[in-house]
Amino acid sequence: MTQTARIEDILSQYAPLLARIAATYEADLGLREDLIQDISLAVWRALETFRGDSSIKTFIARVAHNRSVDHVLRESRRNNNLSDENIDDLQTMSSNATHQDKQLDLMSALRQLTLGHRQIITMQLEGFTQLEIASVLGLSEAAIAKRASRARQQLEQLL
Repeated sequence: MTQTARIEDILSQYAPLLARIAATYEADLGLREDLIQDISLAVWRALETFRGDSSIKTFIARVAHNRSVDHVLRESRRNNNLSDENIDDLQTMSSNATHQDKQLDLMSALRQLTLGHRQIITMQLEGFTQLEIASVLGLSEAAIAKRASRARQQLEQLL
C-alpha cells in the first residue's frame, strides 16, 4: 500500500471524528465544510511526521483541535462576535425535545464555552481518556480534570 493510499484510508476512517470536532467549533455549515477540508489537509500533511508517540486517533484529534482553534481565532478576528448569530439561530431551531434537537442544544452550548473547556469536553465526548487529552493539549492530567469539572459546570448552566 502506498503512503498516499494509507493516508487516504486513515482520513476516511476518521472522517466522522473530524466532522464532529469541526461541528463543535463551527455552526455555519459552509464554514464547517471549509474547516473540515482544512483539518483534512492539515492531517494529511502531519501524518508524514507521525512518530507513534500516541495512538493515531489521539494524533489526529490533536491536529484537528489545533486547526479548529486557529479557525475560531481567525473567524473571531474577522467577525468580532464569535458567531453569536449562529448560536441564536440554532437555539431558535431547537423547539422540540427530539434527539436531534438535544444534539443541537449541546453543540450550541459547547460553542459558548471557552476554547480550552470546549476542547476538553469535545474530546471526552469522543471517548478520550484524561491521559490522552493531557497528551493532546500538553497539560497535566490534574489540569485536565480540573478544567473538565469547570467545563461540565458551565455546560450544566447553559443547558
